[in-house]
Formats: sequence, C-alpha cells, structure tokens
Amino acid sequence: MGWMQKLYETYENCRGLVGVKEGELPPLMPIYHTTQQAHVEAVIDTDGCWRTGRAQVLTDKKDRITLIPCTEQSSARTSGPVPHPLFDGLKYIAGDYGKYRDPKDSHYAEYIEQLSAWCGSPYAHPKVRAVLEYLKKGTLMADLIRDNILYQEESGQLPESWDGKKEDTPPIFKVCAKDQADAFVRFQVISADGAEDLQSRPWADETVWKSFIDYQNSLQTDRDYCYVLGKEMPVSSLSPKYIRRPGDGAKLISANDGDGFTYRGRFETPSQAFRVGRETTEKAHNALKWLIPRQAFTNGDQVILAWGTDGSKGLDPCEGALDLLFELEPDPPPVTTGEEFAARFTKATAGYGGNLKGWKDMCVIGLDSATPGRLSVFYYREMQAKDLFTRVKSWHDTCFWELYDFPETAWKTGEKTRPMPFRGAPSPKSIVKAAYGSRVDDKLMKSAVQRLLPCIVDGASLPEDLMHCAARRACNPAAMEKEEYRKTLGIACALIRKYHNDRINRRQIKDETYREVWTMALNPEENDRSYLFGRALAYAQQIEGYSLGLSEASRSTNAERMQAAFSQHPAKTWKTLYHQLLPYLQKLGDRGKRYREELNEVISRIPINEFSNDSLSEIYLLGYACQMQKFHEEKQENIRKKMEAAESGIKGEENKWAHWPIRSISQ
Repeated sequence: MGWMQKLYETYENCRGLVGVKEGELPPLMPIYHTTQQAHVEAVIDTDGCWRTGRAQVLTDKKDRITLIPCTEQSSARTSGPVPHPLFDGLKYIAGDYGKYRDPKDSHYAEYIEQLSAWCGSPYAHPKVRAVLEYLKKGTLMADLIRDNILYQEESGQLPESWDGKKEDTPPIFKVCAKDQADAFVRFQVISADGAEDLQSRPWADETVWKSFIDYQNSLQTDRDYCYVLGKEMPVSSLSPKYIRRPGDGAKLISANDGDGFTYRGRFETPSQAFRVGRETTEKAHNALKWLIPRQAFTNGDQVILAWGTDGSKGLDPCEGALDLLFELEPDPPPVTTGEEFAARFTKATAGYGGNLKGWKDMCVIGLDSATPGRLSVFYYREMQAKDLFTRVKSWHDTCFWELYDFPETAWKTGEKTRPMPFRGAPSPKSIVKAAYGSRVDDKLMKSAVQRLLPCIVDGASLPEDLMHCAARRACNPAAMEKEEYRKTLGIACALIRKYHNDRINRRQIKDETYREVWTMALNPEENDRSYLFGRALAYAQQIEGYSLGLSEASRSTNAERMQAAFSQHPAKTWKTLYHQLLPYLQKLGDRGKRYREELNEVISRIPINEFSNDSLSEIYLLGYACQMQKFHEEKQENIRKKMEAAESGIKGEENKWAHWPIRSISQ
C-alpha cells in the first residue's frame, strides 16, 4: 500500500493548507469531513430561532459545495439510513417531514440522537447547539414553505416536480434533480442581534471543524494495527467516497461483500486481509481528493496523477508538448514556427529541471472504475523527481514531429483561431485518436492511454500495434479531412521515428549516446527503399498541386487518392501515377524542369531488384512527410524573400526624393 502511505505523507506535509481555498479549486479538507452539494441555505440565530426571509435557494453551482462533518458510516453511505452529523437532506433533519411525505422515509430520530450525542459531549460547539435547538422544534419544512423556498400547491400538497410553464419554474426545482423534498440544507448561525459575518458559516469555521475532530477522536472505537503506518490505532472498516469528484460513488478499499469472494478463500474475515487506521485513510483520501482537481489528467472516469509528497506538481506525463509549454510558461507569447516552439520548449524544460530541489519523492498513480462502486489502481510508481523529469523529457525528445494543434487552454476558453505550429511530442489522447480515429470509444481510449503511460514514465517500448494503426490511417488521406489528415500524419511520423530509433539504440531513454538515425529533417542521402518511394510520392503530389495551383479547400491530388494503393503495390501504382503526372509536367514546361530532374534522381536511387510490388514499410511516411515539409519550407522562404524585396523597393523609392529640399505651399 505504498500509494496510501505517500498520500498520508502528503497530507502531513501540507497540513498548513487545510481549509485554504485556491480560486475555484476545493481546499484540502480536515479529517472526518467531506463535501456535499447543498441546495438550500437557511439562517437561524444563536438562540435557535428561525430568521424569516433570510433563507435562499443556492442557484450558483460554485456556492453549493459545502464542507460537512461526517462519520465513518455516513461518508460511505449508499442507500441506508445513515445521517450526517450536522447538515443533511430534509428526510434526516426535518421533524415535520412526515406531514408532506411518507413518514417511513423519515430518519429524523436517528439524526437527532446522533447530533445530541455531539452536543452533549465536552467538545460541543455553540453553533452546533443552536442548530440542534432549532431542529428539535420540528418546523423546518413549514418554515421553508412560508419563506417560499419549497413550493406548495393551493391544495397543500408538495409536488415532486414542476408541471407548469418553464419560465415560471420555482428555483428549488432548478437545483434539485428529483424531488424538492430531497433538498440538502445547510445553516448559517448568526448572533441573536442579527449580525452576520464570515464566522456565521459553520462549514467554513475552523473551530467547528476542530470541535467535531476532537469529538470523533474521543469515541471508543475498534483498535488494531494499521498496515500502512505499522502502529496500533483506531481502525477503519469503511472507505470514503467522492474521490474523483462530488457524487463519485466508487471506493478504493472495500471488503463488505462476503458473497462476492472479495476476501473469502484466503481469509475468514476482512480484518484478516487488511486493516488501516481511520485517521490514516481519512488523510490519504483527503490528499487524493485535493490533488486530483489541481493537477491530474482526467479521461472520463480515468485519472492519472503525478505529485510530490510536498504537494508539488511534476511534469505531467499525459500532456503533449504544446500544453506542457503552457504549463511551464503561464502566459507565453505566440509562436509562429515549429522551430521557435522547439527552442522555447527546450528552454522551459531546462529551467524546470534546474529548479528541482534535491531528489524529492515523486509518485504517479492511475485510477479507473472497475465497477460503478469500485475504484482500481491500474498503475503506480514511486521515483525521485529528477528521474521522472528525465523520463518525461526523454519522451518529448524522442517522440516529436512537426505538428499543428490548439493548446488545451484554447479549447477550454473557446479562444480558437488557427492551429499553432510546434515541433514536439503529441499527447497520449492525440496518439489514440490518430491510431483509431477521432470517434474512438471511451473504453478503447482508456485502454490505449493506460498502455502508453509506462512508455512515458518507465521508458517502456512503444506498442508496435499502436504505431502500425496510426501509420495505416496516415496511408489513406482520402478518408479524412485535410486538417485531420495533417495531424494524423504528423503523429504517425512521430511514433514511427521513435519506434525505429529506439530499436536501433536498444533503449527508450535518451542519453548522450542515443543515435537518431531517423530525423525530422529530410535526409537526401538515405537509400532505404520505402523512404525513397515516399519521397517520390511527395514529388508527384507537389508537381500536380503546383501545376493546378491547389489551395487548402481544393480537390485531392492523384497522389493523395492513390496513396493507400501505393503503399501496398508501389511499382504497379507508380506506373499509373506517373502516366497521370505527365500532362502536369508538360503544362509546367521549364517551371517543372527542376521537379522532373529531382524526381528522376530519387527514382534512380531505388535498385532495380527493389523496384517491386512488395508493400512498403511505414518508413515511407517519413520520406513522404520530410519531402513535403521541405517543399513547404521552400515556399515560405520564397514568400519571405518577395516580401523583403517589396519592402526594400518601397524604401528605395522613398529615399530617391530624400535629398530634395522641403518647401512649404507658400513658397
């Protein structure tokens, strides 16, 4: 249970941040507490009297999240009648619930008994006593109806849903998913003279937190050895919920189904299998709940979290180079070229590595739902921060290509204009979409991301089948939009390059001896058969496109339409493709002479015995992409020279008259 021990250490190291809010992120919670979405906020005073007209429906989702005390049983409750100690739903805290709903559904007696025990202890708090005094009157639902919080029909009935016009919907029906009588209520406790301040909110009052913690620690509970800390202490028999988000019912530790053979066959009782201290599990789970929304990669229900035991964030192994730069540079200036991005990314990662203090521990954990009520740990590693940095950086140094994409921040804010060019590694999610299509189902996405994680964090070999899937999709541009194909081709080339370079070097972690045989730059001296055929295909596409002046939105070239067949039967397809190319070469005349000569030189490098119909390896995509990138760079260079020439011509025209005297109109 190394992951639980590290989470416990994280909580202990970050105790000074308990209750401290960071923007909209949930705070690190005190032990024996959890969060709930409140629907109604009522106001009482320290004498336990209702304050008419002060109650409100919480329509702001950000304001609904409420920190509440919980018992071991209530934090893990599903459908059983287990009340929370202070704030809860109406069926627990409303003494008059039976007047408006089935009395059998009311658990008011259990709630009052539990709250009275807290208030009768030496650790009672005045605000908690005020809540108890008010709720003992049994008028909560009547008071909420009188203040127009709950909606009551003229017949006196309390409807479960709203059947009237949508624009007339009462606020309570907008916040309650089902029945308005299921509303969760929290209380403000103001002074008897009516003054209100921040301390009137018990859910934000540290003295109330401490009161409940001390009360819980005073209770007589089962003691045993904690398997995590290795010492005797009060132990837990239930595991907290709401780990990944509010409403998440999956638990990390569970041994409550004797019929499901969770532990039977090896042990007679669950306590023989595993025991963990209640304080231990509370702190570990609270640390996990705090870290996930701050810095975890989430893919549906799948969570991958990298963190330091001091609460710090490591290089996210699941971020692509583009998003990682935005993490390292919070407000980066725009980039216009892939080279500029690569230089800035290298500088940013070098700065990050230089700022690592010592060799602190870093952990990486992967979580996913095995079933709706069970959360599994599918991946866990502990390592020093420098090691994690080295491995993640090695991934970005060995699996990169010229790519175009939007940063994740742009997707979230909607600030999308044009994709940004960058030379870097794609994210695991982008790799999966390139391999299986943009409409890949969630199950396959999770499985593939799970397979890629060890490649980044452990330096494991890239899955060959994933590389081949991306390469096969990149062989068929006719089946995709141009923008999607450009992304797919770039990602496929990044995977092909990494896979083959790793095999040549017999290692996946890059060091000073790592030899890059396959590079992103065009290698005119490369004589690999597939590489040369790929370059020839690029020339065929460039000649036809140059002849017709094809734009981004124009039709596909013959080379693009025949690329899938070309990769399987290169000699046969090239004969057909070359005959289709001849009219375009004749149309270009002298303008196409350079392309004709260079194409003939590439074809002549393929030996006669290799000019066959044997299918090409995925290496042909590297030759194709490198040659197309070379054409693109030449085009951009020509545009730059023309603009410089035009600017110099304008300046020369201005300087032509510079020596003439300036005369006024009057002269």
